[in-house]
Amino acid sequence: MSELILTYGAGGAQGAPVAHGLLEKGYKVRALVKNLEKNAGLANAGAEVVQGDLGDLESLRRATRGASKVFLMLPFSGGGNPLEYAQNALTAAQEAGVELLVLNTSGQTPQQPTGMPMMDYRIHLERMVRESGVPSIILRPFAYMENLRGPWVLPRLHAENVVAYPVSANRPISWIAAQDLGRFAVAALERPELAGQSFNLGGPEALDGEQIAQSFSSALGRKIGYVAISPEEFGAIMGRMIGPEAEAGIVVAYRASEAAPQGAMVVDSRPALEKLPIVQTTLEQWVRQHAQIFSAPLEMPAQR
Repeated sequence: MSELILTYGAGGAQGAPVAHGLLEKGYKVRALVKNLEKNAGLANAGAEVVQGDLGDLESLRRATRGASKVFLMLPFSGGGNPLEYAQNALTAAQEAGVELLVLNTSGQTPQQPTGMPMMDYRIHLERMVRESGVPSIILRPFAYMENLRGPWVLPRLHAENVVAYPVSANRPISWIAAQDLGRFAVAALERPELAGQSFNLGGPEALDGEQIAQSFSSALGRKIGYVAISPEEFGAIMGRMIGPEAEAGIVVAYRASEAAPQGAMVVDSRPALEKLPIVQTTLEQWVRQHAQIFSAPLEMPAQR
């Protein structure tokens, strides 16, 4: 196909499935990344990999030139102002005459302001996209399965055969695989007639802690349990990864999740699937796909 699609975040867990999914369908893909050397795999797969920075409007103008469609997502961490980044991307899209922009909010957009900046910025982000004049489709994935392979999970899974996560064991969550977000995004990019619409996205199951443990047990062939850790313990781990400012916001957000109604993290994806038909991945299937990671022994520190 001659149509060129620009993908943001193509070097990450959320953006890579979009880029690869488009390539598999025969589209020309331009992948915007910060580090060319770290993303040689995209180039080997057939993408045009270009270097750019969300804070540098000129680099986004160069990356967007000639693209008919754009997949946009913003980094979760790393400093900077995500709304400024969004405005740069939207300005570049406006000037290039982009026909369709698909936005991945990378999380839930609250219906009303919550007082939590890491949540509320999505309200402003969606408004900016709608008011930009660029035809757009908004995708709101709620909870990624990839969160279940983070450093708050793997050490205890390997050592104790438990999945540790900062959500009460009785609270169901509609976990979605990043590869399925990629499929939804590709489907949206192929349907410009849906411009102006937004979709809440979850996985095919709403699972509580015991059901998460059952999925891991079935996939890995050993008994796995579930342990709810505190938002503070989770935030401390995240803080070591992405900084203390993010840590505080994460703790507040997970406390709020625990105080929310029981079904607050359950998503009915049927409205999305009716218009963006894809085959979804269950948690057990996803764990099987990543069984090597979940089964790998912990590396022991060298003895001195």
